[in-house]
Amino acid sequence: MKPREGIVSMMNTLRACAIAVCCTVPALTSAQAAYPNKPVTLIVPFAAGGFTDTVGRLIAQGLTERWKSPVVVENRAGAGGNLAAAHAAKQPADGYTLFLANTATNVINPNIYKHMGVSPDKDFEPVILVVKTPNVLAVNNDLPVKSVKELVELAKKEPGKLNFGTPGNGTTGHFTGTLFNNVAGIKLVHVPYKGTPQVLNDLMGGTVQLTFDNVTSWAPHAKSGKVRALAVTSEKRSPLLPDVPTLQELGYQGFESTTFAGIAVPSGTPPEIVARLNADIGAVIDSAEFRTRMNGGQVVGGTPESFKRYIADEAGKWGKVAREIGLTVE
Repeated sequence: MKPREGIVSMMNTLRACAIAVCCTVPALTSAQAAYPNKPVTLIVPFAAGGFTDTVGRLIAQGLTERWKSPVVVENRAGAGGNLAAAHAAKQPADGYTLFLANTATNVINPNIYKHMGVSPDKDFEPVILVVKTPNVLAVNNDLPVKSVKELVELAKKEPGKLNFGTPGNGTTGHFTGTLFNNVAGIKLVHVPYKGTPQVLNDLMGGTVQLTFDNVTSWAPHAKSGKVRALAVTSEKRSPLLPDVPTLQELGYQGFESTTFAGIAVPSGTPPEIVARLNADIGAVIDSAEFRTRMNGGQVVGGTPESFKRYIADEAGKWGKVAREIGLTVE
């Protein structure tokens, strides 16, 4: 081949490559901009009807309206949420499977289950922290205490005689009560139940004297006078019980115990899709309708990075409590 012919051939090759690149880049950009172009599944790790399920359905509804494309809620209950987490983590990392990350599956379970079937910190990419709800410390009306101070004094006089009921072992109520034992220097005995209704019945009947449980479940009973609310475990007072102080106000500095719900996706999901989800879900939860439906929960939002840090902090805090009580589940 003559030198001039070689130069012409090389130029033609370069020109062809440039055309190919120009054609390919718009195609990729178009594909990304089209997301989502098919139904998205949001996996909720608990049965329908609870607070976590409500969060998931409101997000699904908001995204469906925003995208003009369906977001379908799939409830997968069982093993404390582990079955759903393991299933979600194995789905393609393409943005078409979302997981409703929460305190149980992403913070507590990794610290107590020997064989969880999934590693939340490795198998999921946090997208956005949606909402936090505190626990409330409520007591039986016949218990002769009207403040946390009086409760602690009574517990110190009668160590091991006061019981606190919760919806079960490994719940945030269980861990909150244990943490409170530690910081207050008392010994309240944990009594696990299978749900909040059973705790309420026995608390009102005097079988157990107090509870640590989600404020959204107990606020109506406190307002109606069925139980006496002494404190909430959030940084700020709950709008559901504005007259009830926080434990931090009462001198327990840094005491915070909340149940959270947020959105995560399988690890490896493209960062541009994570960013798109963060922005769109952020817009959904910023609406007045969403905040009203959260029934007093603290709507948070923020970046994927801030959600990741929050999960790590919560895992460290509750991991310490799990080791102290020696709780393990096969």
